[in-house]
Amino acid sequence: MLTMDEALQLLVAGEQRQWLIADWDWHISGSGNGGVYIGLVRGDIAEKCLDNASWDVIKGDVLTGFSMWWENGEKRTEYSYDPVSGESWPLVIHRNFHGLEQDQLDILEEFRLFHNLWHDRRTDNYFKILDDGTKQKVVFRDSNGAILVDTAAIRKFCAARGLKILLQVDSVQFFDAPQEEKSEEINDSGLYASRHVTNDSISGKPAVGRLLGKRLIEPLPIQKCGVWPYEDEKTHEAFIIGTLDDGSDAVFTSDPDELADYFGKNRTNPHYLTPVQFFKDVLKKYLEKPSLYSVEDGYLRCGSLWGLRIDNDHEDKVVVFLGDLGRDLPESEQRYWRSFNVRPEGGVSGTCFKRSFLAQFSDPTNPDLAIKLERRKLLEKWREAFGFELYAEFHENDAGVLTDLRVPISDEWAEFDRCTIAATKVFIDYLNESQLAKLAATEVAKMKVSNPDKPVRGIDKLQAWFRQNEGCSALEDLIASLRLLQELRSKSAAHRKSSKLNDLLTDRGLENESPREVYRQLILHPMLSYCRRLSEFAENHSQTRHAGIVP
Repeated sequence: MLTMDEALQLLVAGEQRQWLIADWDWHISGSGNGGVYIGLVRGDIAEKCLDNASWDVIKGDVLTGFSMWWENGEKRTEYSYDPVSGESWPLVIHRNFHGLEQDQLDILEEFRLFHNLWHDRRTDNYFKILDDGTKQKVVFRDSNGAILVDTAAIRKFCAARGLKILLQVDSVQFFDAPQEEKSEEINDSGLYASRHVTNDSISGKPAVGRLLGKRLIEPLPIQKCGVWPYEDEKTHEAFIIGTLDDGSDAVFTSDPDELADYFGKNRTNPHYLTPVQFFKDVLKKYLEKPSLYSVEDGYLRCGSLWGLRIDNDHEDKVVVFLGDLGRDLPESEQRYWRSFNVRPEGGVSGTCFKRSFLAQFSDPTNPDLAIKLERRKLLEKWREAFGFELYAEFHENDAGVLTDLRVPISDEWAEFDRCTIAATKVFIDYLNESQLAKLAATEVAKMKVSNPDKPVRGIDKLQAWFRQNEGCSALEDLIASLRLLQELRSKSAAHRKSSKLNDLLTDRGLENESPREVYRQLILHPMLSYCRRLSEFAENHSQTRHAGIVP
């Protein structure tokens, strides 16, 4: 509820507020009732709205219908998608269905399309997708049931549309004690309101007052509406590209128009393909948000919003061409990358050189990237060789788990645990247990007989399949790699750290190594070998079968 004073302050503050109340009404027994409602009015008739305090845009006003007029003695009829009055638009459209269905509220379609707002139907809120892929709330319903709209967003729309915002309020307030009776008109700076207080109340309270008013809020200048051709000119960050004679950093803009190319443009300036280097930590932001970003072999993307070619086939750094930084990254992302920029040491990776300059296909050598590639190869070859999927499809909530199948970027055990859990899901939890158990039923039965108190789980079923299929005896040592991975999850990621983890690392000679090195030695390299050896086994099986050796 808004008291009369609060309602007047709402009008006075106007565009100074980050959020404008677009639609709200209240009725609190014994305290008061009222509402707030925004209308959009044509600039040439807007001033007429301040001739009185009554609302000009009413909830329930419609935007479609026929209009009729006489012209040269003939009656003319025309349909239009326009306000009935032709002068004002509601921002929040009220629709009712005569009590047969629940009433609905819609946001003016043109406003939604202007800002390309995404409607979250679960919360009924509206968002603008920003250049970095994040969502900016533009319209939402607060805990009191009021619908709020971002002030800047609606002023930008009105700038392009040639409209003004009409903020309307109506507050009826009951008092528990007699008040000084008054009746006044407030007309100042685009605001008109009437305020009345009387002790002659029929509400059962000693006094009642009402403030009815409205305020015109100007649009932003059309040059600031934020859409073509009035978009802000893109600025470009400068990055470190080398060292000057005095030992200081050599920096240069990433603006592609300022860079040299192979056709004689800007001959004295750095080349578009100048390598720029960054700490690998720059990728952490993107790795931690797989729902927004995808870090791939040689490419970083934010949905279909933007993408950047990257050379991530390095152990501890990422390399990007200077011109690509300026051309492909939004301004906010350029600033983010600049904070990880370092002086160059060495050049691009061999993989990047072959792909970018020799137009040759090249597999990555970095284990982070290689393991994902080898896993894809394994899945394809296994399916072709044996006719079933070795691993089940990821659940939608685990769709980004492959992102964390990597050496931890930081030397923190917390990130080690995260990457360990990811590896365990990828290589153990998603084993196709039902098919393995079905195809190795005899060996699974033997396991149950030999140890009836021990449940037969995913790794056991894969081992049973190895045992039941001739020629797999050489692969059984891979089971030890999976059990070690499971043990690491149990002793580090799934439970609190204890001396058992220290004992395990000591047994492996890794007690003094960093979490990153532990991950490399005990998880990444063994799982890379696991994928390659199973792929080779599946490929050999396919070849012998096609040669007619296996019926």
